[in-house]
This record gives sequence, C-alpha cells and structure tokens, in this order.
Amino acid sequence: MKDELEIPFCGAYVRTFGEKREGAPWKALDVGCGTGRYTVKLLQAGANYVLAFDPSTDMVTGAQKATNEYLVSQSRSGNEKLEAPTADIHVCSAADMTSIPGAQEGSFDLAICIYVFCNFISKEEVKQALMDISKLLKPGGKLFFYEPHVLEYMNKTAAGHVQYEPKDDGTDYKYFDDEGTPRRVQLVFNTGRKIEIINRCYTLSFWVTALLEAGFQITQFFEPHVDSKKIPADAPSLARYYSEHPSAMAWECTKASQ
Repeated sequence: MKDELEIPFCGAYVRTFGEKREGAPWKALDVGCGTGRYTVKLLQAGANYVLAFDPSTDMVTGAQKATNEYLVSQSRSGNEKLEAPTADIHVCSAADMTSIPGAQEGSFDLAICIYVFCNFISKEEVKQALMDISKLLKPGGKLFFYEPHVLEYMNKTAAGHVQYEPKDDGTDYKYFDDEGTPRRVQLVFNTGRKIEIINRCYTLSFWVTALLEAGFQITQFFEPHVDSKKIPADAPSLARYYSEHPSAMAWECTKASQ
C-alpha cells in the first residue's frame, strides 16, 4: 500500500506544487526525511533548495546517498539549471529544527511531513513542531502532512495482516481517552514473519486546534485511497481491505499572512 497509495499520492502533491510555481524559485523543508525519497521528489519537482533532517543517523546516510546520486545524475545528463539545486541533510530531531544551519525563519515555501507526527511522544511535541514549522515558512507557505487515519487507530485487525495490540489491561483503545497513547501494531507477512511498530494517533479536534494555534489555515483535508475497481483479483487481501477502509489522512495547510 506504500507503493500503491502513499508514494503516488504524496508524490503527486509535491509534483503539482512545483508545477504551480511555474518556474519561480522555491525552497522546501523535509521534516523526518527518512532515506530521502521525498527529498529527491522535491528536487525533481523543481525545488531550488531542500533542507531535510531526521533523528536517525542511518536514515540520513541513506538520504544523503539518494540525494547525491540524483544531483549527480542530473549534472551528467545536462539537465541541471543555470543555478543547480542544492540540498542540506542533517541528523536532527523535529524538536530542534530551528537550530539547523540554513533554517531561516520565513524562508520556506513548502514543508512536508510524511508519517512523522505519529512518532512523537506527546501532544506538546506535536504542537511545538507545528509552531516551529510555521516560523520557518513564508506567509502563504504550505504545510503538507500525511498520517495514519484516526479510524485506522481504532481497528483490531486489518485483513489478518495487521494486528493491533490491545492495551496492557486487555481493553480496547478509545478515541478520546487514549489520544496520543503509544500503540503497538504488528505487521504479519505471508511467510509468517512479524515486525512490530509503535505509533500514536490524535483526534481530529486536536489537529484542528493545534494547526490554528500554530498560525495555519486548513486548506484541504484528504482521505487517500485506492480505487477498489483497480485492485487485481489476485492482489493480496490487505490491498483490497485498504481500498475499502481509510488507512491514511493528509492535510494541506497554509500559513496565515501576517
């Protein structure tokens, strides 16, 4: 579903953003860049400068490799602009983003956060990150973020391949009472292998309030999904399940003009 849903949807958003710039220079912030997939996509979309960071050294090493390979390939193909695009990638947590060299307030046109906030340990950290992103964006700049859907957080299982562990006392999670509570999720592969991840989910009311407090206007809310009619008959059951159930939500927000 990452290949069929997240990457095409988020990649299309970044590409469309670049097209709307119509050749005008723009700068992007890649919060929690991971191995650099979207850092590269931002450059491909026409960003002149990308500032990316992630708390994992291994992830940043991968992001630097992927970004350097892309920039070198553009140089060799003769597709580079008169002023070649650049990217800076740092090991840094979102809590310290404003301390990164190059993180100048009011200088970025777009900030993206793909599956980032669900890893934060508290509402306060999410709110602070939104405030800091808002500081770095220009008035009118865009924040785009992609998170697990709040309804997905309430599930007990998804087609047998995703197992949501109950709370330690054996009870199920509650939408309001357990907001921001760490939740263990097991992904079960066809081979029987399992991997465990931990994430958090926040209510829609929290998101609306936190975004407004950070100085954003909510421009669009998306519930990305794959058209069930396009799922092949022999596709894994999980693919069909997620074509019929919400698994992700995405927000586009605009920093209010001062």
